[in-house]
Amino acid sequence: MPSFLSAYRALDDGRHRAEFYRMWRTAYHAGFPNDKALTTIGSRGAPHIEEMRAWLLDGARRGQRVTYLVRTGGKRFEPMESALLVLGEESGAFEQSLQLLADFYHAKHRLILWIKKQMAYPMFTALCMVFIAPFPLLYFGHTAAYCGFVTTGCIAWATSGGSFLLLVAERYGKQPALVRARFARALATGIEAGLPLSRAIRLATEAAADPQLSAFVDAMDERQLMAGSLHETFSRAPHMTADLIGALAIADRTGDFSTTLRKIADLYEDGFR
Repeated sequence: MPSFLSAYRALDDGRHRAEFYRMWRTAYHAGFPNDKALTTIGSRGAPHIEEMRAWLLDGARRGQRVTYLVRTGGKRFEPMESALLVLGEESGAFEQSLQLLADFYHAKHRLILWIKKQMAYPMFTALCMVFIAPFPLLYFGHTAAYCGFVTTGCIAWATSGGSFLLLVAERYGKQPALVRARFARALATGIEAGLPLSRAIRLATEAAADPQLSAFVDAMDERQLMAGSLHETFSRAPHMTADLIGALAIADRTGDFSTTLRKIADLYEDGFR
């Protein structure tokens, strides 16, 4: 079971990835080849990000392409990362892909900060219960027993409270408005990067991390995803509301998916329901 501290740090994944891609993009923009760029970035504080950087750096020094390294990197890369890095290298827009990934993970981290704020009360309540629940023991004079229960409870909260933390975070993350926010932002990122529409939709659905929405998209084949407009395709999808369908319709007509979908994602993350 994860400790409270390790689980709390795990929620900062978006920040670590955003920093990594922002620094990589800066070095790449300066004209550094990937091996020098990844060396210049330096060791990363987050172990999983450092493992990813070391994997890319080792391959770059051997002359291997980012596309190959991403496809053979296993779970080091999330699906959105893999798709945008491969597309960027193959299309010659690698710098743009790095910027898109930095922006995407920065927005994801902002959402996590909001979730952490919402979790503060239940986590504080859980800690208070460690002291309050066994209080009758102290009241009736069983001081040693009370101290034993409190000590055990504090140790359990610190060492295994991470499971509760992740459970609460997942609960908040499953709110329909936040599912819509992740979907809209990821869809805008995929389309702006130039991914085929069907691929962008599937990646956005995976980023939304909602079983009902995933089941809806999985039930359609590539032809169905490519044939219709976005607002028609998702008019009957789970968690979709009139405002998001309207935004998709505007994006379909204007071709401006980035501004339209990112704006409504911001509204959802700011509390719009």
